Amino acid sequence: MNFKHFLRYCKGYLMIISCLCLTGCWDMVEVNQLAIVNFIGLDKNPDTGMYTVYYHIINPSGIATQKTSGINSPIYSYRIESKTIGEIYDKMLDKIPRRPFFDHYQSLVVTERTAKEGVEELINYLVKHSDNRSTIHMFVTGSRLSDIMDTYTTLERMPGRVIHTIVENQSKQSGRASKQSRVKDLVENMESSSLTILPLITLSSSQPKPTTNRYEQIDANKGNIVLDGGAVFKRGHMIGKLKPMEMPLVNLLNGQIMTFHQSLNLAGGHVDVRAMSIKVHKKILIQAGQPVLKIDIKANLDILENSQTTKLTVQNLDEIKKKFNEQVSEEAHRFYEKTKRMGWDILGVEEQIKRNHIKIGEVIPKDKNIWDETRLEITVTCIIQSVGDTIDPLKKKR
Repeated sequence: MNFKHFLRYCKGYLMIISCLCLTGCWDMVEVNQLAIVNFIGLDKNPDTGMYTVYYHIINPSGIATQKTSGINSPIYSYRIESKTIGEIYDKMLDKIPRRPFFDHYQSLVVTERTAKEGVEELINYLVKHSDNRSTIHMFVTGSRLSDIMDTYTTLERMPGRVIHTIVENQSKQSGRASKQSRVKDLVENMESSSLTILPLITLSSSQPKPTTNRYEQIDANKGNIVLDGGAVFKRGHMIGKLKPMEMPLVNLLNGQIMTFHQSLNLAGGHVDVRAMSIKVHKKILIQAGQPVLKIDIKANLDILENSQTTKLTVQNLDEIKKKFNEQVSEEAHRFYEKTKRMGWDILGVEEQIKRNHIKIGEVIPKDKNIWDETRLEITVTCIIQSVGDTIDPLKKKR
């Protein structure tokens, strides 16, 4: 046997041995054997201590159907009650004839009363189980949990994906929501003084009867899930609410959004602008024995609407930029004074003081409130990069 034949036989034996080592798909599970969870809702009765949990289980045939009548439900909502969170999984197996699969679920909502009582037990449960994702968005609702969980949403048929996508889009387009509203963001701030803001959701109007006939109606507003401001959390407890109009400013000051809208009233009319490419830099220092929070904001502006009677000259552009800078600064100071009165460290003053190793006792006496002693200095600078296809507002000929 020559050397070439020997190599050929060796290769053949190696291939046979390698095939013996292959295990195959011994642990494969078919999709129709899984109960794929998309959305979870949780409420705790403070009087009885009972947990009520809703699971949205995906119905693949209901999502794939293209029928215009007799539509199958894309999801099924299972309601489970338990005295402890640990028992919920076992009770889930009693009702769902498939293997629960949590790896792809997208949203978690808790009731307002549960949030106020505290979500530490829930968070501890989530982070200790590998199949519970900590990167999902977490929401709070003041509506009845059953109404939220029994709502059929339009266009996107899975409510969990709907509100997940709304947060992603709003963080990019309007600033009314921030991507830093996940379970992991709440966990990171659980043992510090930093606050976490989670989106508040509600139903847009009276809910229609929860049937799949919803898909055959043109009115998509009734019973839709919408954002309704923000829930402020400190160490796992909800301590207050933010109005929807306050959310863009909060997210701007914390550098958590990509877009910020403002309507500016000028002498010649009003101008709507959109800030893009936003850069926010925050630092805290001591000036004359007083803590000062300095925030520098830089942005590029697009002019979305211009109802001025004057032409868009260089001087007019300067007036728009000046008005934008002043208005954002004034709104930031008013909001900061509100947070001082409420005792909310939304801008993270205390944590920044700790990171900069500033000894509070040497600057602020112990009997003084840090919120009353910390001053805000904000600098806003912008450039106008786009004015649309026309430079001046269109006017009718007389």
